[in-house]
Amino acid sequence: MKSNKIFNTLAGCGLSLILLSSCEDFTDMQPKGMNLLSNTDQLEMLLNQEMDFECKDMRVMSGDMIYAFSSVATTLNQPTKTRNAIMWSYDESSLDLMSELTASDYDYDSFYGTIGTICNPVLQKVDESVGDVSKKNQLKCEALALRALCHYILVNKFAAAYNPSTAANTRGIIVLTEDLDISVPQEQKTVEEVYEQILKDIDECIEIDGLPAVALNRMRMSKPCPYALKALVCASMQKWDEAEAAAKQALNMDNSMCNLNSSEYLSKTYGYIIGGAYDVIYKPKLEFPEDYFFTYSLECFNSISPEAQAAVEPGHAHLTKMNCFNMMYDYLMDSGMSMLGESGFLMTYDLNSGWNDAGLRVPQMYLIVAEAEIHKNNIGAAMEALDVIRVNRIDPTIYQPLQGNVTTQADAIAHLKQTALGENLYTYYSFIDKKRWNEVSGWEQTYTRRLAGNTYTLKPGSKMWIFPIPQNAMNNNPNLKQNYKD
Repeated sequence: MKSNKIFNTLAGCGLSLILLSSCEDFTDMQPKGMNLLSNTDQLEMLLNQEMDFECKDMRVMSGDMIYAFSSVATTLNQPTKTRNAIMWSYDESSLDLMSELTASDYDYDSFYGTIGTICNPVLQKVDESVGDVSKKNQLKCEALALRALCHYILVNKFAAAYNPSTAANTRGIIVLTEDLDISVPQEQKTVEEVYEQILKDIDECIEIDGLPAVALNRMRMSKPCPYALKALVCASMQKWDEAEAAAKQALNMDNSMCNLNSSEYLSKTYGYIIGGAYDVIYKPKLEFPEDYFFTYSLECFNSISPEAQAAVEPGHAHLTKMNCFNMMYDYLMDSGMSMLGESGFLMTYDLNSGWNDAGLRVPQMYLIVAEAEIHKNNIGAAMEALDVIRVNRIDPTIYQPLQGNVTTQADAIAHLKQTALGENLYTYYSFIDKKRWNEVSGWEQTYTRRLAGNTYTLKPGSKMWIFPIPQNAMNNNPNLKQNYKD
C-alpha cells in the first residue's frame, strides 16, 4: 500500500517531516512551504482521531493466543515454514526465514506512521501556530506523550528488553524526533538511548503540564497519561521506586476500577443451538472508566490458548464472561476443534466492546505498585494493590483476598504474574511484561504451548523475543541491522 511505503520511509530514513516539507515543491503561497497547519485548530485535527494499533504478533509470541482460521496441524506441517508456523513453534533457527517473510509489519507502520504524520508535525508547527498558549501546550503535551508511547511499543517489539547492565551497548531502534535532517538515513540508537528519549518526552510533557484533567474523550491524552506511561517505562528499566511513584501519581488523579461481574458492565449473548443466554463483558468504547488513553482493538477470532487460560486466575471475568464461539455453540461444541483442529481454545467473538490493546489503563498502575512493593519485600502492600484489581474481576462466590494470606516473595511473584496476565491477556502488555520479567533474577520463566501433538518452548534468553525489522524498512535504510542477530 502507498501509505505503508510512506510510513516505512519515515521509519527507515527518519523523514518525519515529509508531509510538511514536500509542500515546498508544489505551492508558492506565502510563507513558502509553511502554509499548512498554521493554527491550533488545524493541528488538533491530527490528534483528534482514534488510534488503531491492532496487531496480533506480540500476543501470539507471548504464548497467549494464536490467530488462525484453518487446521493448525496443516500449517505446522507444511514443507516450507510460514511466518505463523515459525511463531507458533518458537523456531529460533528459522528467524532468518521469518525476517525474509516479514515484507512489512503492521506495528512498524502504525507506530512510526503515528510519530511521523501526527506527533512530529504537531511538535514542529505548534510553537509558531496561531492560537491560545494553553491550547498549544496541550497539543505539545499530547504529541510528546503519544510519541513516547509509540517508541516504547516499538523498542519492546523490535529490540532486546532493557537490561541496566547491557542497555548502553545493545542496539535498539530508530528514534524519530521532529528536528531530524530528512535527507539523511538515520542510525539505530542503543536501547538505553531509546529509553532516554522516551523519558525525555514524558518529562517534558509533565513539566509543561498542559494536559486537561479530563480529556475530550479517551482517544486523547489527559493529565494522568504521562505519569501512567512513565510508570510503565520505569518498570521496564527496573527503576522500581520511580515506577511506583509515577503509578501512584496517576492513581491520585484517576483510580477508577470497574466491577466486571456487575450488571453495569455486562450484556447478554445467545447461543445458536439451544438459545442459551450468557452474561458477557461489555466495555463501552471510549467510555470505559478504567481507560486513561484508548487504542482500539476488535477482540474477535482470537484463539486464547489452553495454557494461557490455565495461567489466569479461576473465576476471572476476562475468561468466564468473554463473548466467545463456545457460547454461540451453547457449549455443545469445541470451537477450537471445529475451526483449528485443536481442543480447548477460547475463540473470542466480541463485536461490541472497546478493548484497549495498546493504550494506558488504571489496572496497570496497581500492577506496577504491586510489583515495586514485591521488590521491596513488602508483601502485604503488594497483595493489597492486587486485591484492588481482583475484587473487580474474580467471581464473588470464590473470591478470597491475597492480603494476609500470601507471605512469601515467591508466592507474591506468582500471584502478580497471574493477575497481570488476567488484566493484559487481550493487550500488547502481556508480551512486554513477560519479556522484561526475564531480565530480573528470580522472575524468569519458560513458556510452553502444545499444538498438533507437539510441545513448543520459549525460553527467557531466546531471540524469538525480538521481532525482525520488516524488509521494506530495511530496504529504505541501509543503516538498519536486525537486532535478533546480536
